[in-house]
Amino acid sequence: MQTRQLVGSKRSASAVGFLLIVFFVSGGTSLAQRPGGNNMPPSPNPPVPLVRGQESTFDKTKVKFDSNLAKPAAPGSSGETCLFPPFQAIQTPTVDVNRLQVSSKAKKDYQDACSAIREKKFDNAEKYLRKAVQEDPKYSVAWVTLGQMLTAQNKLEDGRGACSQAADQDSSYIPAQLCLADISARKGDWDQSLKFSARALEMDPANNSVSYSYNALANLNLRKLAEAEKSALRALELDKNHNDPRIHFLLAQIYEAKGEPSNEAAQLREYLKFATDPGDVSMIKQSLAEVEARIGKQ
Repeated sequence: MQTRQLVGSKRSASAVGFLLIVFFVSGGTSLAQRPGGNNMPPSPNPPVPLVRGQESTFDKTKVKFDSNLAKPAAPGSSGETCLFPPFQAIQTPTVDVNRLQVSSKAKKDYQDACSAIREKKFDNAEKYLRKAVQEDPKYSVAWVTLGQMLTAQNKLEDGRGACSQAADQDSSYIPAQLCLADISARKGDWDQSLKFSARALEMDPANNSVSYSYNALANLNLRKLAEAEKSALRALELDKNHNDPRIHFLLAQIYEAKGEPSNEAAQLREYLKFATDPGDVSMIKQSLAEVEARIGKQ
């Protein structure tokens, strides 16, 4: 259960597990489980905090947080988009004129991509997404969806390029900023991840728990623990429907880094109320037992 990675170290923080985007289709199958032997690499593992030189009680290399996310809405049910978790839950306070003027041909290609995603035909989905943005380069939603797909294949620079296109075409589109925050986090560039998440919060500080979660994660890895806790608590407050119980786990990491095992244990217990993956439940129970044992020795 032990590891020696440091939060804030770019060598150990080259990838992040808490908010990595993992694709879901109906039934909860991840893109990494695609059939035909052409499997994509699994999501990278997160950094692990140490508390005053102690080794972490978390082994997040085995925790599948993606399995506990709300599944993406079917295309057509929410703004006719098929962004993947956690972006499907993001509210956008403004609508750029470019989003209102997307060509019908590009929209058709995008919906074909969404259908292919539901059918787990990811190669076809990518082709349709590329057709959509070629038909209408200002189609920011299609750019972000393409960026998510490329990022899931560990094509980080290509994913960054797609999400940068989305941000360039529509600077007010929050998922584009958070897509860049996510890719920066995967690369261990926490300053950039913090910058992009802060931009998203400037656009809408009142509604999106996802923006606060990315902001908290970046601050945690930059060892800005007070700011990390503040953002994570705000994310939890906004996540009224418990769409993302991983926020509790993020708070547990923050409290471990702060040396507050009682608060850490409390957040692990909350996470267990919503976790659905049997492997996650087993791992968190073991971690909780270790934290409680540490509390008992104090």
